[in-house]
Amino acid sequence: MSHRELLSIGEFSVKTGLSIPALRHYDEVDLLRPARVDPGTGYRRYRLDQTAQATLIRSLRSVDVPIDQIRTLLADQSGQDASVVLRAHRERLLERAHAIQRLAETLGRPYEEGTSMPIAKEDRVVQVTVPARDLDATVRFYTEAFGLEYDASIASFQFGAWETDSFFLLTLDASAGAGGQFGPAMFGLYVDDLDTAHAAALAAGAALVQPPFETDYAPRRSVVADPSGNRISLTQR
Repeated sequence: MSHRELLSIGEFSVKTGLSIPALRHYDEVDLLRPARVDPGTGYRRYRLDQTAQATLIRSLRSVDVPIDQIRTLLADQSGQDASVVLRAHRERLLERAHAIQRLAETLGRPYEEGTSMPIAKEDRVVQVTVPARDLDATVRFYTEAFGLEYDASIASFQFGAWETDSFFLLTLDASAGAGGQFGPAMFGLYVDDLDTAHAAALAAGAALVQPPFETDYAPRRSVVADPSGNRISLTQR
């Protein structure tokens, strides 16, 4: 089969709706392998008949089916294993839906009953400082992995706008990292697509601490370490 009969990763991305980082990640975790990888350039190419499988993967990820369970579904799409996986995931989605409904009812009750809803004014954390043994490498990592912009005047990455509830500073302390005043830190970030963000972090130079996993009490998450050893818990929003 010639290169002209295969789709580039960009063409395949357009046809399937899967982003290029997602396709690279699915190749790395052996979920959706390209038909050919050029040994010299590393360019991935896909067959046109792979679009059906890719579209199914996209649909399953859109309803937050974990990759390990997608792998089971692809292996046995109409069998007993597939039924068990889909039924269990449906139950998890229903539990989330019921929890959201209860929150909505709690929020709406004061207005339906004609009473005011007290708004609590609580202090919250707006800045975390982490050591940076190699400042340049650490700045480059957060810029490439999460698309953040570094403000050297305050040695920080800024989330959200000043004087809003979304405002937050992630500050890098090169002197603390070099002097050993405190060890590596750990903090968490919400991400829209855990698998894509996890893959992007690894591609930007993060060290793998824990691959994406799921528990009964929290959303899917993973843990990586930045170039200075600080651990980042990535959590599916």
